[in-house]
Amino acid sequence: MRRPPNFWLLAFLAASFLLAGCSSSDPTDASEHLTQPFVLLDGSTTTLGDLLAEDGRPLVINLWATWCAPCLEEMPDFEKTHQTYRDEIRFIGINISDSPSRAAERIDQLGITYLLGSDPAGDFLLTFGAVGLPATAFIAADGTLIDVHMGRIAAPDLVTKVEELLS
Repeated sequence: MRRPPNFWLLAFLAASFLLAGCSSSDPTDASEHLTQPFVLLDGSTTTLGDLLAEDGRPLVINLWATWCAPCLEEMPDFEKTHQTYRDEIRFIGINISDSPSRAAERIDQLGITYLLGSDPAGDFLLTFGAVGLPATAFIAADGTLIDVHMGRIAAPDLVTKVEELLS
């Protein structure tokens, strides 16, 4: 049976909306997540483990794309929370399977200053078990994956998760 060209994209988006706001709260070892490489905006490659080892701050990793409206809606909340907690937690935005020029344009438009990178193949979706975008992972300073929130996260919930990482 031949499917329309947009079938898989529509299926992906439908699953994303059905699971919006879902979260997995079973802490697990994040070792495989910490070794997944991604490209920073300056063109260098790093891993979450490398970033965690630099200064031991917990990580908040937001997976996003320019075509994802909820992603763009929540990015100002991530920026505001980053500005408040920048010395205690490292915020990272990883653009998934997207045009680098469109991503750079959106970053500039939104005034995002936290660390940004890209994952052209979308491997982080699989690594974190996310079924759509946006998705946000919370990793403790010891490397433990505390939570993966699927769907748009409201600003108060983001602050609550950040406070939990700090406690």
